[in-house]
Amino acid sequence: MKKTIFAIIAGCLTLTSVQAQINWGDYSQSFSAEVGNKSSAVGLILAIRKENNAFWEIRDKSRHVLALEKDPIFQRERPRGFVARTTFDTARAQFFLHGVGPQMAWQYQFRVMEYPGHRVLVPWHGIERFTDSTLIHDSGMPAMAYLGGYRTRLGKMLIVDVRNTGQNQIVATSLVAWESVKPVITSVYTSETIDEFFQKLQSPWLPDRQSTGSFPPVFTVPSTNENLIFALEKGQFSKKQIQYELIRTGSVYTPWRDNAFNNSFIWIKDCPPGAYTIRIRYSAQPQHVTEYRFDVKPAWYQSNQFVLLAVIFSSVLLGACLFLLLFIRQRRKTRLEQADKNRLQLELKAIHAQLNPHFVFNALSSIQGLINKEDIEGANRYLSDFARLLRESLHHAHKNELSLHEEIQMLDTYLKLEQLRFGFQYSIRADIAINVYETAIPVMLLQPLVENAVKHGVASQQKKGVIAVVFSRLDQVMTVAITDNGRGFTEEKAGNGLGLSLTRDRIERLNKLHSDGQITLFIQKATPSGTQITLTFGAWF
Repeated sequence: MKKTIFAIIAGCLTLTSVQAQINWGDYSQSFSAEVGNKSSAVGLILAIRKENNAFWEIRDKSRHVLALEKDPIFQRERPRGFVARTTFDTARAQFFLHGVGPQMAWQYQFRVMEYPGHRVLVPWHGIERFTDSTLIHDSGMPAMAYLGGYRTRLGKMLIVDVRNTGQNQIVATSLVAWESVKPVITSVYTSETIDEFFQKLQSPWLPDRQSTGSFPPVFTVPSTNENLIFALEKGQFSKKQIQYELIRTGSVYTPWRDNAFNNSFIWIKDCPPGAYTIRIRYSAQPQHVTEYRFDVKPAWYQSNQFVLLAVIFSSVLLGACLFLLLFIRQRRKTRLEQADKNRLQLELKAIHAQLNPHFVFNALSSIQGLINKEDIEGANRYLSDFARLLRESLHHAHKNELSLHEEIQMLDTYLKLEQLRFGFQYSIRADIAINVYETAIPVMLLQPLVENAVKHGVASQQKKGVIAVVFSRLDQVMTVAITDNGRGFTEEKAGNGLGLSLTRDRIERLNKLHSDGQITLFIQKATPSGTQITLTFGAWF
């Protein structure tokens, strides 16, 4: 029965010890010289997190420690050489009792008090926990008592005493004070004084020309300044220990972020003009924030007056350009209308040699049918469009190339004529990346292909027929796709047509003349039905 009880107690002590241990390498340990020299010496070891060490250059001793060092009652009740340290974050301070293992723990008790006020947090209490094997290995010290981790508020201090119960005498004492700390800006450097900053980094013992209070409460720099460096009180800080935020004209410009350097300065670059407030804090105490204002003056071209004049000038210039553009467009429209009138007087002799006689016969038959139906308006419209197509063909007969805009107009006129006969729908679209007025194309190269789409594709579909002509651009390549939803035809059958045969011969000659801009013709089935004829113009732009 006793063995079982002892096993349960040992198991509880072991579990408590495992739960209570710390990562020894993350902490800075403070203890008396005797503890460091003798493995059997009884003394307290105080462990606080290492990042607190950076603040010791700013505030090493607490005022509470200085007060107790002068208190004769406190000194008389305790041994000399007690351990005292200052900490700054909310983490618990850890306490170990060196020289006391499980065999002799019953001889000692410990107490935790808060100062000032002497409020007892832990009354005299027996030792129940000890370091485990992992902590023994990491610390390099023998097994010792673990008294726990404790903390208090900023501005307060903890006093941990250990006494020998047999002698009723305090044998070890450790003090740890939680002190407030707030960033203090000691110097401000700009692009003009950056050399002084580098000299200060290389030789920190040199006197600082910009000591605290020597710079104005609001710092002003021109817009050409590219660097602002705020040096803080001495201390070797990591990036995560210093944080800052930038406020620009009342709004957050840069939200809270860790510092960019493992040092005691903040370096800000390339701030646009505006009124700024930099807010700096230590991550250990984020509630304590230091603020400093600085202004970045705008350049002359960034002033409100210049911006206003620029807007007025731009508005006047834009208005003049729009007026000129409308004037040019109106003149162009007038010239086109005059050109249309001139085409009515051109001879039709060359047209008969270029257009398909069968098409002319069908067109005249369609006109006769409209007249017989007494559709005078439809006949006039058909006759007008047919005459315009003849005029356009005659006008361009002596040219090798014409603009894509003119080619689209001719195709549109032709498809309108065929639409009157068969009732199909059609569309002609050009990619916005193609300048239809500056892009040239061989004369009458597309008309036989479109005519093929009408005859072999949509003629039998009547009003259900659809033809789409699409001009697209990819880099320097132009593609023309002619698609219909007819019954479709094979390339072998299409190749027997006179129009396609002449087109292939013409492409072959053009490719020989212009080796740098090759043209290819490809015929395939369209999806879900019909035929697609694709012309590719390589290196065309």
